[in-house]
Amino acid sequence: MDPSEVPDIPEVASGIKGKEAHKLIRATKKIGQVLFNSDGSAIGEVVDIVVRWDGQDPHPLVTGLVADVADLGKVFVSSARLTTFTKNNNVVQQREDGFQPWERRRGELLLNEDFIGRQVVDTDDVRVLRARDLFLARLAGQYRLVAVTGKKKFRLPEAGEEQENEGDLVDWADIHPFGDPGSELRLKFPHEGLKRLRPGDLADILEHLDKEARDELTSTMDPEFVADAIEEMEPEEVEELLIDTDPSKAASLISKMEPDEAVDALRDLGRAEADEIIAKLPLAVARQIKALLDYPEAMAGGFMTTTLVVAQLAETVEEVIEKLKGFREHSVDIDGVVVVDEDGVFIDDLGLFDILVASQEDLVFDLVHEVEPVMVGADYMVKEVVDKLKASRRSSVIVVDEGLHPIGRVLADDVIDALGVGSGFRFRMPWNR
Repeated sequence: MDPSEVPDIPEVASGIKGKEAHKLIRATKKIGQVLFNSDGSAIGEVVDIVVRWDGQDPHPLVTGLVADVADLGKVFVSSARLTTFTKNNNVVQQREDGFQPWERRRGELLLNEDFIGRQVVDTDDVRVLRARDLFLARLAGQYRLVAVTGKKKFRLPEAGEEQENEGDLVDWADIHPFGDPGSELRLKFPHEGLKRLRPGDLADILEHLDKEARDELTSTMDPEFVADAIEEMEPEEVEELLIDTDPSKAASLISKMEPDEAVDALRDLGRAEADEIIAKLPLAVARQIKALLDYPEAMAGGFMTTTLVVAQLAETVEEVIEKLKGFREHSVDIDGVVVVDEDGVFIDDLGLFDILVASQEDLVFDLVHEVEPVMVGADYMVKEVVDKLKASRRSSVIVVDEGLHPIGRVLADDVIDALGVGSGFRFRMPWNR
């Protein structure tokens, strides 16, 4: 829908369609319009439109206007006193008690001052817009904010530069706005539509938000969900996000990421920025992160995941399945169950299918393969890891230390990441610690 063609009925969403024909009113077009008294005399001009919003109402109620009236300055004109409020006309019923000076009350927002030019998220189409205009419609006898139109940011693959294009009308019920600290626009809870997004979708949104809006959004959403989204972001975007984020908050997000993803994110930062974040991590997490950072990125220890499900020979399949249930949030990194002996030495890597088809009463001992398991050392280079993966015909390989104790797993996608895209692999030595 072209915003320049104002429709008779707000064809924005079923929730704002009326049985009667209504004209959408552009909020920006009202600014500067003359305010008339009921006798036809001009008494001032419209400065802004006031709505009341608690963050829950899908279409905020218009409570009145802010008008600049001669000899009075800025006053509040209640909707109840507006006898005419159309696209081009504003008539107020004058009373003996006059007008009250304009003073913002709790829950009140000014459409043009507070909204126009700010970023918003369209949770239905999963995109970031910059509000260019707002639209009002009369619903059930009252005017309400029903839609927004704005400019959408996108990237030109060739130039790598952000451009903008005009957007269509978007139902306000699908909008998550952003505001200054203390503003009614700054929601305490994220829009329900944001909670239904996949991590990749949230990553796209975070990549297009300004620093202030991004900080606000990440503060209201579940930290683990945000961490999952960060893992989906491009490296340069992750670097920018972490640099712009308070170190304590950045550490909170890093601690909820998969260890290998957290290490990748920290590698792209400068030494000082990374150390500041690591210093605020929980001690156990910091120790793990530092150990991985000590490996060059092109060695197995530098791109392995340390999330392992470990089982002893005497355990039953039922017990192993219960262990697996505790790793639901790490399912993408769980490619099998690592079997160790009493000394913790690596014996075998059981595929999940082996576990699935076995009887729950079976012992892990009975499932161990007779062939020698494939493994790599933490100092194996990428090509050596690739060769081992090809030889094993598996989608992952276990990484062991000098004592043959399992310390991590390299997944096929980790190898792809280590190789880089289209230009061989990137080789970054560890920091001198």
